[in-house]
Amino acid sequence: MRLTRMYQGEDGTSQFEDIEIGMKEFDVGAFTRNLRPEQMSFRVSQPGLVNDWHNAMQKTMIIVIQGSVQTQVSNGDTRSFGPGEICYAEDVDGPGHLTTDLEGPRLSLMVFLPDDFDVHRWARQFDE
Repeated sequence: MRLTRMYQGEDGTSQFEDIEIGMKEFDVGAFTRNLRPEQMSFRVSQPGLVNDWHNAMQKTMIIVIQGSVQTQVSNGDTRSFGPGEICYAEDVDGPGHLTTDLEGPRLSLMVFLPDDFDVHRWARQFDE
């Protein structure tokens, strides 16, 4: 399983990074390490909605459940996210990102994480 991280790079631009999420097998399936969110909410947005350049309000995992969205970061890269895909937005400063809902209505689960959340540490294997 993987997620796409959106962050402000050392050059000041917002950019993407793909992170493989470590999982551990149990009798009932594979699990990631536990998350300890501050809050969670669902979001429904309609196709064609454009959310002009903006920053994440706080570190947020966005899990698309239905529909799709296109996201552009300031270094020019663009990605689309559909059902089952995870975008982790931690670009709380800097130029931010632009989103356009493509198919919908888009239903997303928004998982708001604390300021000290370290996605690389969380994504490591259980035994590391």
